[in-house]
Amino acid sequence: MTSSKDLSHGSNSFWVRLPSHNSMSTIQALHDSHWRGVFHITGGGASLLSELLAVPGASRTLLDASIPYAGQALTDLLGTPPEQAASQATARALAMAAYQRAVGFGGTDHFGFGCTASLVTDRTKRGQTRAHWAIQTIGATQDFYLELDATKTRDEQEAGLRQALTASLGVVLLGNDDTGLQSNICKAAPDWQPLLGSTPYRWCSGQSDGSLILPGSFNPVHEGHYQMLQTAEEITGKTGAFELTLRNADKPDLDYLSVQERLVKMTDRHVWLTNQANFSAKAELFPGATFVLGTDTMVRIGELRFYEDNPDKLAAAIRRLATLDISFLVLGRADGDRFVSLDDIKLPSSLRALCQGVPESVYRNDISSTRIRAGQQINRPDSQE
Repeated sequence: MTSSKDLSHGSNSFWVRLPSHNSMSTIQALHDSHWRGVFHITGGGASLLSELLAVPGASRTLLDASIPYAGQALTDLLGTPPEQAASQATARALAMAAYQRAVGFGGTDHFGFGCTASLVTDRTKRGQTRAHWAIQTIGATQDFYLELDATKTRDEQEAGLRQALTASLGVVLLGNDDTGLQSNICKAAPDWQPLLGSTPYRWCSGQSDGSLILPGSFNPVHEGHYQMLQTAEEITGKTGAFELTLRNADKPDLDYLSVQERLVKMTDRHVWLTNQANFSAKAELFPGATFVLGTDTMVRIGELRFYEDNPDKLAAAIRRLATLDISFLVLGRADGDRFVSLDDIKLPSSLRALCQGVPESVYRNDISSTRIRAGQQINRPDSQE
């Protein structure tokens, strides 16, 4: 289905390892190719845009570009604050956002380019000067990592990074020889590629009838997810599966590498991949299904903000859920010092009629993916800028 290189990050100094490269010829070849893309760049690497524009034919390649330098600008672009600005995850999210914007221009052969960097500055830095960037196409996600020599000036770091960014475009889009840059890639088989489209689509890692579904981001999957699904199976008598969507209502879209990283940790359960963010759309993919949810997710289903603040659209969505015979098995979640069950949350009565609560005596597990990620973040050597 997919292939990847080692996902770990080691030292990779541009000044030692990257061979000389003719940037101008690469850019000219890119302008002469069929590729058309959008660039989102922050923290460093923005001089790539000037280099692209300096070579005749840029209008054939460059559809749009942005430099979301302020923290709020980056949040506005991604739809949520990144856990860390200069990171692999943020670079991939930027590339996916760029890809989706490129697709919106119409035509074919789109790519999205996202780069986030931490260069030398006039304030104290506690982490390594570095750059993360990614290139997204319909067929693959590829990301790159580069440690920058902290003894160089900012201009020197920017110049080296620009050369590396140009070289990577040649590798991914033009089939140029490998530059020696540290890279991870996930190539999507044809039956994954519709997941990046707008047409509702689902794919399963195994045999599942789709009658009992536990949706989530699974970042990472943990014991609580498995216990939730097991409890739901005991209550309903159905065999359950996880569902991971590449498109989220309030989070950045997932790329192929992120999907692959999560799937390799979920091999003992079947997993559905979908491209639908809201539950009225998921219901069309899984008619008659029971969705297993925590109270926090159940609350969001009934929030007007996901229906353009239009009560009529919310009511219509709930009616459609009922028509498709959708039900929700709702498990409680810890919220600070209190435990929140179905009885404690506010829902439209028509939506509550589709729900069955699970008491705390039957299921309680306070583990959280967010807390797990927070612990991992604290222990990373580059967790502070």
